[in-house]
Amino acid sequence: MKKKITVIILIAIIFLALIWGWLQKQITISVIVPVYNAEAYLPRCLDSILSQDGNYEIILVNDGSTDNSEKILQTYAEQHKNIKLINQSNQGVSAARNAGINAAKNEYITFVDSDDWLEPQAISSAVKVLKKDKPDILLTGFYDVYDHEWVRQTKGEAAMAEVPEESKFPTRNLDKLAIFSPFRGKDAFSDLFYAGTGVRGQFFLKKFIKENSLSFPLNATCGEDDVFVYRAFLHNPLISVMVTPIYNYRNRVDSLAKAKNVIMENRKTLAVLQQTPEYQQAGRRTQMLINDTWLSWTILGISNLMRHGEPWGSGFDEAYKAYKTFSVYNAEEQKSCRNLEKLHRLLSKGIINL
Repeated sequence: MKKKITVIILIAIIFLALIWGWLQKQITISVIVPVYNAEAYLPRCLDSILSQDGNYEIILVNDGSTDNSEKILQTYAEQHKNIKLINQSNQGVSAARNAGINAAKNEYITFVDSDDWLEPQAISSAVKVLKKDKPDILLTGFYDVYDHEWVRQTKGEAAMAEVPEESKFPTRNLDKLAIFSPFRGKDAFSDLFYAGTGVRGQFFLKKFIKENSLSFPLNATCGEDDVFVYRAFLHNPLISVMVTPIYNYRNRVDSLAKAKNVIMENRKTLAVLQQTPEYQQAGRRTQMLINDTWLSWTILGISNLMRHGEPWGSGFDEAYKAYKTFSVYNAEEQKSCRNLEKLHRLLSKGIINL
């Protein structure tokens, strides 16, 4: 009898060990969705996440919505056990994402904006790469879903001609970066900084976020996710790249990124990044490349002004201020800047005497 009990105990131990080993190999995901007055878009967003395969939780952060968003979120939370709902007063998208990070329990964190949606099998596709490479950050491709007037009906064709190529097309792929996958960020900074990734469709190891005290800036009104990502890059993360687009990013006419003040606001956001310890401890060339990537926002902002019916030359004063900051770099250094020359051509067509 004792022998049988011993055998049963051994079998139980082996079984539990196998289960434990299996659990240890599982990749768990926390999907953070910041929400503010998004009632028209929430069902598509949330349904696209709930249809995913895998082990994941969904953290919905209602940032003081005044429409029916809270009711919609509450209904979803009541119907699905893997949804956690956080209600807070309106503090902005950065505070909402930070609240989501603090509440996240799983190994990797990804962010989905409330007006965007995931492709089918997005999470399971990402998990395959996460299992294989165990990166600090996984970059994935995404689709730009343009509204009816953004590119084809803009009045800013001349400015749009200078906009970086990755801002013009409906598919953002990362073929160049995929060559280095997985790689250390410091060996491919120029490609990383120009990838235009933001946080859409990216996966971050929660341990990496916590160890490096990463958070979204509360004093930035747009481009806050770029500050988060650039700070992350400057901690030399192990990065993997999955070229396949798994995220749909809605480019809305009424979004903050298309507002008339985008040039000034993004220069303010760059100033926020420049005050971070990561930027200040970076080398001169790295700082220059980061500053140059921000010029793409300046060029895009001028195109936005044209689209809003403003006369040619609108926004050039702000753009010229950004352009002049590069006078601290010599001609040889400036050759590495992909956007500086584009801005030079654009300003030369206008009222600015360079």
